[in-house]
Order: sequence, then structure tokens, then C-alpha cells
Amino acid sequence: MRYLRHPIARLCGASLLLLAACAAGATTTQEEQLFKSPSPHQALSGGAMVRVHRARLDGYSDLGGGNAAAVAALKQEVQACVASHRGGQVKPPSAWPDYRSATRTDEYVAANRRIVYTSGVGYVVHPGDCSLISEVVASATLSSDQGSCQIDLNHKTARGNCDRGGHADAPQPRPPGPGKDEVLRQMERNPALAAMAAQMKQMRQYDLVRTGEQRTIQGARCEVWRQPVPGSSNVGTFCYATGGAFVPYGVRDGRLGGLLIDSATTGGLQLKAVEVKLDTQVSSAVFTPYLAAGFTLEKEQP
Repeated sequence: MRYLRHPIARLCGASLLLLAACAAGATTTQEEQLFKSPSPHQALSGGAMVRVHRARLDGYSDLGGGNAAAVAALKQEVQACVASHRGGQVKPPSAWPDYRSATRTDEYVAANRRIVYTSGVGYVVHPGDCSLISEVVASATLSSDQGSCQIDLNHKTARGNCDRGGHADAPQPRPPGPGKDEVLRQMERNPALAAMAAQMKQMRQYDLVRTGEQRTIQGARCEVWRQPVPGSSNVGTFCYATGGAFVPYGVRDGRLGGLLIDSATTGGLQLKAVEVKLDTQVSSAVFTPYLAAGFTLEKEQP
């Protein structure tokens, strides 16, 4: 984060009324790094090509009151910090972030595996000098029917099933079986299972439900599912791409799963695709970032 070194910086530290004017409304260097870094398929190369559906999603956490309110609260926290120092040496920010908590995901889904890269940056006030503390945190999760590999891209560590092929030989998932509604109907017809079926029906109020709504995002059609958040009034909506020449890993219950291109939760994370490509090819290196120099493969704890 860059700070003003002109004498006006001292004036900013001394006056709460001038603080907002001293900090420009511009994207921070951390947000530039987050949103403008190349996608994994642009940065990683080598190995065989893999057919995938892929999407890049940008978003933020609205913290329940919307992003504008979250940024406004951050400014108030800086102002309170400056006031508490009463003329001491302070370094209020020279630029406010566009988002209090920003997020980006890059997802690659093949027929038998997927990897999701997640990165984000949030801001808190340093109590010592009233500057903003932030760091871009990045991770990835590789998953298939062989298990999962958890990858810390900041510390260059990986844990779990992190084989050299990136689950290339994972089996193709079996076609979805009967849906939950049909399973419940079968259980209700069996006297020995009727009581269990009644309990399962009560639990199903928190199930993901197909709404019938469809959207078009970045040229790709997707189907909307909705899920209440247990113990709250919050609701999540998730839009999964429906096109493409192959069924992506993770599809179940009719079409749920696959490539996520839009997501929103009440009082939570908002993500929307800024790029979607179906039936494209990427290097197999996208599924094995942990094979790069400097990575350590950690053993699972018993």
C-alpha cells in the first residue's frame, strides 16, 4: 500500500474532516494483483492437453449490509483510529479499496475431476499507525472420486491425495441414480422405512432446490438452484452451466453441480462469472500446481 509523503499527509492525520478527501477512491495494489493476475491456464503450461469447462468469477463478501456499507465502515474505523492518536504519527491510506473483502475463483472441470483456485483480499486497520493491513491469500482444491488435494499457494504446500497426474486416471463418475424425491417415495411405501422417510422430509427443508429459472451469463446458459441456510433467514442461489459436449465432474441429482458461474448468498459472498468457456482445452499442469518448484507435499495428520 502506498502512502502520501507530502506534508499534506500530516494534515490528513490531524483532521478527520480532511481524511476522506486525502484518500482517493481508487483500486488498491492488492486488488490490482487479485483481479489482474493471469488465470492458471495462462500461467501454467506443459504436459498433455485436457478438455474442460472453465470459468473465472469475481466477487466480494457484502458482510450482510452491502459492499458500500462495508467500505464506509472501514473508513469510519480509520477515522476513529486517527482520532485516538491525537496528532501522533499515523499513516491513513492514500487509496480506499473498492471492496472490503474481495474474492476471485478460477474453476476447471473435466469429466472426471475438477480444480478450483480461490484467492481473496480483505482489509483491517493497523492500530499502531492507522494504515490498512491486507494480503492476497490464494489456495486451490483438486477433487475427484480419488479424494482431494488441498493446496496453499502462498506457502507452497499441498496436503491430501496430490499425485503426479492430478487425478488424471480418476474413474468417470457413475450416472446419477434416482432423485431424492423418488427415494423418499420408495421409502414411504415400505412400512419399515416410513418413519425414517418422515424425518428425512423434515430435513429436506434445507435441501438445494431447482427453481426452474435459467440465466445467460457471459454467453453461457445456467440453471438456478436455491438453498436456505440452516438456522438463519439467509438463502443461497447457485447457477450451474447446462451446456457443453460432456457432463462435468460433480453433476448429481439431475443436473446439480458441474461448472458454477453465478453465486449469491444473503449476507454473504457474491460471485459472478466474467469469463466462461465450455468444451475448451487447457494444459494438464493446471491440475498439478503443486508440482512446481518450491512446493512441499505434506502428509495427512492421523
